Amino acid sequence: MVDKLLREPKMKLSQMADIGGCRALLPDQAAVYDVAKRLRRNWDVTRMRDYAAEPKASGYRAVHLIVRRKGCLIEVQLRTPIQDAWANQVEEDSRRVGRDFKGGKGQSEVHDYYVVISELLALRELGAEPDDELSQRLLLTFTAAQPFLTATTGEKQ
Repeated sequence: MVDKLLREPKMKLSQMADIGGCRALLPDQAAVYDVAKRLRRNWDVTRMRDYAAEPKASGYRAVHLIVRRKGCLIEVQLRTPIQDAWANQVEEDSRRVGRDFKGGKGQSEVHDYYVVISELLALRELGAEPDDELSQRLLLTFTAAQPFLTATTGEKQ
């Protein structure tokens, strides 16, 4: 919460919608949309963001809903296991090399690599294979990012 308040100085703690939250891992994107539809029908949903259909610039994919329960705003994150694995890997890489990749910090080469990986994983969830262009981008971004991802805290900073 402190990091978010520092990143967004106009944010008020009383307006922060993700102080409380939950995450559900669902077997596939169809199940994610089904749960989101049920939540919209049965709960007071104040906002929905479909990062699966329109990923964040970082490559992050999921569906987020802000719901009001007993007067409190709660963030509900709905992800597939593949989306969750991608997000957890970004956080793990951040911890391992001492860079806040999730927060947009660090080397652009690493961010470019995460975006390509996100695209590849989204294709895999659909049962599709990457085309030659995506495969080439994967190789190029992996090669560029690798020195920064293999560094330990304090190196390559």
